[in-house]
Amino acid sequence: MRVPLGRGISLAALSAWCMLCASPSLLGQPCPELLDLRGNLLNHSTFDQAIESKQAAEIAIQSAAPACLPYVEAHIWVSHTRSADFGWNMADRLMRFKKGMSVLDSLVLAHPNDDVLKALRLSVSGSAPRFLGADTFWQEDAEATKRVLSTPFWVESPKFSEWMENLATDIQAKQTGEAP
Repeated sequence: MRVPLGRGISLAALSAWCMLCASPSLLGQPCPELLDLRGNLLNHSTFDQAIESKQAAEIAIQSAAPACLPYVEAHIWVSHTRSADFGWNMADRLMRFKKGMSVLDSLVLAHPNDDVLKALRLSVSGSAPRFLGADTFWQEDAEATKRVLSTPFWVESPKFSEWMENLATDIQAKQTGEAP
């Protein structure tokens, strides 16, 4: 079946618009549950807060829209990984960190073009000590973070957006050897 040229262009434009609408990182925040989860990430100053943040994400994932699931899952693992900042048992801390980073890496691998997931991975790896070896994707993740910052995805979370921008800028400065 042959589609007339004018109608084909209209169908192509409609298809492109639908794809843009389906991409949460391009047209703003379709995941309201992420607002609280972002705030929780900024308040990880104790082990209990990191665990509460993880639990909040585990609850949010039960009712999240399908397009939001990877982001809510990433928040679960960011909180899990950030819980490794606390505690006396170094083996437990390292195990929590490695497990969380492994799952975050798997999420990015499953969604290789998703800049938001790369930025969330940077939120952990970018603040981790270098000797842990989490700096493998710093440059890629910092660039992805900058791209997300140029969209309205985090507009409802200005403190989180500012924190992510500072982190990405710091990482890029470290990579180029410049002072942040």
